[in-house]
Amino acid sequence: MKKLIPILILTAAIGFGIGTYLFSKGHDETADIEAAFSLTADNAVQEFLDDQTASAAKYIDQVIEISGPVMDIEKTDGKVTGVKISSDDMYVVSCTFQNPMEASEIAGNITVKGVCSGFNGDAESMMPGGVLELKRASIVK
Repeated sequence: MKKLIPILILTAAIGFGIGTYLFSKGHDETADIEAAFSLTADNAVQEFLDDQTASAAKYIDQVIEISGPVMDIEKTDGKVTGVKISSDDMYVVSCTFQNPMEASEIAGNITVKGVCSGFNGDAESMMPGGVLELKRASIVK
């Protein structure tokens, strides 16, 4: 029994160390990952409206590249934390940046790369259109 206590303490310490490392590691920079797909904002939303199940299987948790005109800029403490890309108020791609940036980097048409995290919309509803969500996004230069 006395030999078991040091082994349990050592195992717990190793487990705690590994857990702390994995928790603090964070995510890879999306900017460094090659995009699996490249689409316009309107086409990406339309694909989800046409067949949400197939599109979710194809795009969710994939790094995708979306291009289109900036519709709205979201700021926190003077830094840009996200943008909405769309040429139509009904077909929007909402991007949350991995690293906040200066507003001067965003204008006109842009291309953004990020991880597709979901879609809010329904082709059957009375409200046409939808919003495609990208997280950990970065601007493609």
